[in-house]
Amino acid sequence: MNFEEKMSKIEEIISELEKDEINLDDSIKKYTEAMKLIKECDESLKKAEEKISKIVTENGSLKEFEVTEQ
Repeated sequence: MNFEEKMSKIEEIISELEKDEINLDDSIKKYTEAMKLIKECDESLKKAEEKISKIVTENGSLKEFEVTEQ
């Protein structure tokens, strides 16, 4: 499941939990599933942030991205 699919599933679970139409045991299962997906999404975002924070120099080496003020 990719990032977007995980986010969609999280939204679906939240919607189900907000309706209060499921029993407590199922609510706990859904909550646990959502928290697992949130953790996976957070890890994906951290990895993406690491990749974005580096740029490739002309010789092919990685360099930390620096923001210059104008």
